[in-house]
Parts: sequence; structure tokens; C-alpha cells
Amino acid sequence: MKRKCETCTHYKCFINKYCSAEWKPLITFHKSSKEYAAGSTIFSEGDPVKGIYQIYTGKIKVVTSFNGDKERIVRLAKSEELLGHRGLGGSMIYPVTAIAIEDSQVTFIPIDIFYSAIKSNPEFSFQLLMFYADEFKATERRMKLMSSMSAREKVAVAILTIVNAFGFDNDDKSLLNYTPTRKDIASIAGTTYETVIRVLSNLEKSNIIVQEGKAIRVLDLDYLKSLCEMD
Repeated sequence: MKRKCETCTHYKCFINKYCSAEWKPLITFHKSSKEYAAGSTIFSEGDPVKGIYQIYTGKIKVVTSFNGDKERIVRLAKSEELLGHRGLGGSMIYPVTAIAIEDSQVTFIPIDIFYSAIKSNPEFSFQLLMFYADEFKATERRMKLMSSMSAREKVAVAILTIVNAFGFDNDDKSLLNYTPTRKDIASIAGTTYETVIRVLSNLEKSNIIVQEGKAIRVLDLDYLKSLCEMD
């Protein structure tokens, strides 16, 4: 059964939060939802933009090609967040690829309906503009930091990126709610898998983190923030 925007309890969702009550049934009528297994691609870099995606449940990594064949993670996203917005404007081609990193349910909204909603809902369009501005600022700041950082600092940025995206476990405030693979951490940090393994080991020896199997526990969040100057 199709979930209705007008009765949705995802209060951080842009549509639920900023679209008028009159528009929600129309979006409900035109949207569709699909389940993606972990590792599945939602859309690929170079695909024509056909719509916007909203994550209902699950976690997604947004990646771009780097040096031809290498994958670089540029964003981590979770429930209630938008996907595909980077492809709007210009040639209307997705410049990134979105991949589920756990089983996820994702809603698709056709581009003509999404554009009509923007034009008809001033608060929605304003908040979307602010979202773009914040995302671009964060990306630019991260690129500037990464260009002159040591390996230790880059891994610290990667860990904080994960914290900012997914937070900590609800019942354990020092354990990451979700820990990506070491390969994905390397992709976020813009370094090698071997470097990530070495730096995580050093951080553990310094009592900054603890590695519990695949999971990571952060013992000194303030140190990580000071190391890479991220709030």
C-alpha cells in the first residue's frame, strides 16, 4: 500500500515539513517507492535526471568517480533525506551515483511534479535553497581541509562525517550508530585502505577510539573535532 504524504510521520522530510496540505495528496498520487538491498544502485552517474528521491528507511552513500575508476564518497544520507538533487539544472544529468549501504526503502518523485511543488510552495523552495547552500559550504570546507591534512586528520574528518550523518547508537552514546566498511572510510577520507587501518590502530593506541570488530567507539570526540577543526 502506498504511504501517504498527508499522514506521514517523517517530520524532517522536506515535503512533509514544507509543502502545503493541498499539495501532499498530489505528490502521494504520483510518487512510487522501491526497496533496495544493500549494495544496490539507486541511480548512476551519467544517468538522465527523471526525478528526485526521498529516503524512507535505510542508509545511502553518494559517490563520484575519481581518477577514472576510483570511487570517492561525497555524502552519506539517511532516512528523511533527499537524493538526486545534485543533478538538477543544466544538462539534467546525475553527476554522482547513489548506492544503498544497508537495506533501504526509497521514494521516487517525478521531476515535473517536484518542479511544480517548488513553484507552488514558497517555503519549500526557500528551504531547499538553504539546504543547497549549507551542503555546498560543507563540501567546500571539507575540500579545503582535506587538501592540506595529514592522514590522521583525514581519517578524523571521515569519522566525524559518519557521526554527523548517522550519529551514535541510541542506547550507547559513544558507539557509532553505523560504521561503514574500512574501504568506505578510506573513500570518505580520500586515502588508502592500508592508511585507514594504520591510523585507526594509532587512534586506538592513543585512547581516542576503540575498534569493536567492525564497529567503532569514539572515546574522545572533542579531540577528533580539534584535530580537523570541524564543528
